[in-house]
Amino acid sequence: MPSRREFLIRCAQLAVAMRGGMEALAQLANDKLSAEFNREELKLLAAAMDAVIPQSDRMPSASAAGGVAYLQRLGWQYDNIFEHIRGFLRVLQQASQKECSNEFAALEGQQRVAVMKNIEKSVAGTFSDFVGYVYEAYYTRPQVQGLLSCSIPPAPNDNDDLLLAPVRKLVGLYRECHEQ
Repeated sequence: MPSRREFLIRCAQLAVAMRGGMEALAQLANDKLSAEFNREELKLLAAAMDAVIPQSDRMPSASAAGGVAYLQRLGWQYDNIFEHIRGFLRVLQQASQKECSNEFAALEGQQRVAVMKNIEKSVAGTFSDFVGYVYEAYYTRPQVQGLLSCSIPPAPNDNDDLLLAPVRKLVGLYRECHEQ
């Protein structure tokens, strides 16, 4: 059993350790919060995602399906992914300014596709990583999965004669092929 002095020393050590741990945790939280896209980057991210997966007849675009929020959360969890996406957005904005003298988000559909194709040729790895993140963000959304799922076929009829009718029409075919 520790003495009163040892007990007080251990309590003081624990308090110092807790204080240091809390400060380290607060610092870590502040660092994580700094890894966030600003408004312009979010607008650019949505435009870029929609250039990769635009809206179709019955399918939502990548941003409409919640892809921007997904990639933002992914960036909070993984700093390297956040930096990859941010780096791609910088390249995209620079290419857009250079080729079209306008921000990417302000471009029309065909212009966006042309800029993206040029980036795909010039920085293929960065482009490929971004497209992979967009596909992940899109195809993991429950809304998209629900639209992609196949309907369940109706249960087969209990009438075996209906199922066997096409097979019975082929009676001689099997024997003729195998008797030769």
